[in-house]
Amino acid sequence: MMKKITAMIFILVLIFALMPRMPVFAHGAVFEQKMIGENTLRVTVKWSSPSDGRGIAIRSYAVEGGKTLRIGYEVVSGRASTDSKDFDTRNFLPPVRILLFNTADMNSTVFTDVKDHFAEAYIQNLHDAGIVNGRPDGSFGPNNPVSRAEFMTMMVKALKLEGSADNPKGYRDIDGHWAKNTLLIASKNNLISGYPDKTIKPDNPITLAEVSAVISRAFNFKTVNNGDYSKLRTGVWYTPYLKKMFDSGVLSVNDPLYQNQFDEEAKLSRGNCAMMISRALSTY
Repeated sequence: MMKKITAMIFILVLIFALMPRMPVFAHGAVFEQKMIGENTLRVTVKWSSPSDGRGIAIRSYAVEGGKTLRIGYEVVSGRASTDSKDFDTRNFLPPVRILLFNTADMNSTVFTDVKDHFAEAYIQNLHDAGIVNGRPDGSFGPNNPVSRAEFMTMMVKALKLEGSADNPKGYRDIDGHWAKNTLLIASKNNLISGYPDKTIKPDNPITLAEVSAVISRAFNFKTVNNGDYSKLRTGVWYTPYLKKMFDSGVLSVNDPLYQNQFDEEAKLSRGNCAMMISRALSTY
């Protein structure tokens, strides 16, 4: 009998380990932004767990360098789950990056493992915008690789693409996948094209070259320089995409990504993905 129970437990553990990992939605305070008229930006801060009886109140704000808006909030029992404030965009250099912080704990972080990480502010920015999420234990895994499905989920959220999509290209490896509809939306909007064998390979780690190609197609950058970057490979399919990332400021020669063992075909970490998407949103 004991052997049967042990075998059943082993099978359940194995099944759980092999199950597709659904994303965990952003927790705590998140924001939404909307233009009201020509020069007014309305930022609504929302407490994403209203069932706990607490709400949120905006207590402070500060504009840093014309590009970053830091909003301080307080979690208050019995308060409404949302609070809004209007800002005159003539005080900004739009688009602006929004960062939230809890005034009761100035040193708090949205995830347990991002404090002092080079991408901490970018990860927080995307979390606060409801674009990235973490794990049930409160961690983010900034140094872990990102699957193609996970990255497309970030991009679809960042671009606010909604609805559903069919499968006219006949992708044959996404049925039953947790990100099937997101991947089809991404394909519909030309963010992903798949492989010649009609696969997307959603669980494969995404590379710097692939991420650069997707972001290049997704955004029209207002300012693009024409620099010379010695570490970039020339004459390959991703060369113009990587150059565009540096020319537009989505990547910098001062980034650890460039300073260390730079490789366009290497797996890209969650932290670097967050950094690139956040910069793209604040640049285009």
